[in-house]
Amino acid sequence: MQVMASAMTAAALAATQPNFVIMMADDMGYGDWSRTGSPAKTPELDEWSRSENAVWFKRAYSGNPICSPTRASVMSGRTPARTCIYSVEQHILCRGGTQDEHGGCIRGEYSLANATREAGYISGFYGKWHLGSLRNETSDCYPAPQNGKCNSGYVSVGTSCCQGLDGHLPISNPHHFGFDEFVATPQCGAGGTTNCGCFFYPKPHNDTACNVGHYFDSCSTCNMHLECAQYFHGLPDMTIQQWPTVSGDDDEDFLVSRFSDLVDRSLSEKKPFLAVIFFHGVHIPYVATAESRALYPNATENEQDYWGGLTQISKAVGRVRSILKEKNLSDNTWVSLTADNGPEVDNMAGQGTSKGFPNPGRTDGLRGRKRDTSEGGIREIGIVEYPPVIKANRVEETFPIATMDLLPTVLDLLGKSSYEGRALDGTSLIPHLSGKQDERPQEAGLGWHGVFVYGDTRGPNGTIPCPSTSASQSLGDVPANFTTVGNQPQFAWAEGNHMKMFGCHPKGTKTWNFFLYNLTSDRAETTDLWEAQRDFAKAMFGRFEAWQQSVWASQGPDELGCNIPKEN
Repeated sequence: MQVMASAMTAAALAATQPNFVIMMADDMGYGDWSRTGSPAKTPELDEWSRSENAVWFKRAYSGNPICSPTRASVMSGRTPARTCIYSVEQHILCRGGTQDEHGGCIRGEYSLANATREAGYISGFYGKWHLGSLRNETSDCYPAPQNGKCNSGYVSVGTSCCQGLDGHLPISNPHHFGFDEFVATPQCGAGGTTNCGCFFYPKPHNDTACNVGHYFDSCSTCNMHLECAQYFHGLPDMTIQQWPTVSGDDDEDFLVSRFSDLVDRSLSEKKPFLAVIFFHGVHIPYVATAESRALYPNATENEQDYWGGLTQISKAVGRVRSILKEKNLSDNTWVSLTADNGPEVDNMAGQGTSKGFPNPGRTDGLRGRKRDTSEGGIREIGIVEYPPVIKANRVEETFPIATMDLLPTVLDLLGKSSYEGRALDGTSLIPHLSGKQDERPQEAGLGWHGVFVYGDTRGPNGTIPCPSTSASQSLGDVPANFTTVGNQPQFAWAEGNHMKMFGCHPKGTKTWNFFLYNLTSDRAETTDLWEAQRDFAKAMFGRFEAWQQSVWASQGPDELGCNIPKEN
């Protein structure tokens, strides 16, 4: 018989039900923290990765090489293609037939918070949602900048007013996915410029100076402004309000304070908790505090803001762990950190600014960056701490994990093996973390689709274009009618602990080329093994195609009702 959480003591609760803290950085490169050689000062991350009950996974993957799809994969445990989330601000994560007359969510896809809610947990989401509009009310009107153009996230009203809107997607907020409360930025809020980004320099709301960092001189003839990142507060009674104050220059610290509030509520109500914290840093526009910038006196102003932002992420993670320790919750709390995709390409202008800057993000020698399904676009920082299972610190070199694994792992720790018979693309990490599984199961292969043409990125740190020839093509191993789910121009598929298949077609053509890599010996994906291991490659491709058929089936009317017809 299940014992109701409200009838248990806090001590008994802590002994029976784990808490969960799931964190994710934005556009943080695999090589962006100091343990990989980055100039960024991230002592809290370094210390955490070496702590007794933590594992650093050197092959931790995002669900996609861009933002919204990876967020969908965290929530659902499924590849984002299964839910038709291919790109940013393209589709909402709701079940087929559960939208209202305006297209908004009535019932969201089953998520982490649904699983924990069923087990008596409270839950909170904090940070960058980016999976739909939070609400449909408009905010107040603000004066238009001198150039007459309203900032991203605003619409012009007359000639002198910019009215804030959430975004163009239907309503789909954390409440629809089982979260009790949230403090989140709307669809249009990309970077961590906090509430000050909603107002125009030098006269933001409440007369609080707006920190615009190295973007200050990017618009010499108009009032400086950054993209709107107004926070909204979703309350447990399901109402949604604008956050009443400016959130401060350190966006990461602001979010951890909201997490601290949830922990206090958890202890007061004697219920376990799930906290999902999606940091905005270091997505463009990245702006660090003066204190963080001062740590890098010999760097450019651009680098000071970027590396300072990484320092703030590190401090925020350290503060999360300190809060858990102070409340005597560390011994029974799952804590993890990853990122949503690789670092941005060079010379990408910050939202709300007209000037691009070289992006200092690092991949530690991996090929590609954000938007690429090669390793530099999808391999991320991956640290997991869970004392009940992890008994000694280690660095895991080869076993791959992904954002799709989070929901299956939570279900496993809650004593649930699956949900409603629907396909999950992740697998529980508990067998591996407990020493019972050395190699990722073949049936838990990892698949990615990329909405951008491979190599079609800007700046000298972008990827090389997709090759126009390959062994797979010359040997006749590429089916003439091959296409991907959603007709995406690139894909990747990884199996076990070593092998990865990558496919792309050059810009302006539909001539596909497939490549096979051993990531243990060739992490930079420089040597194609297709011809040398042709039989294995063809069999691996067959398993990828079978997985794609499963994804197409999930898009159908019985599940999401979002499918895009195949090309003929």
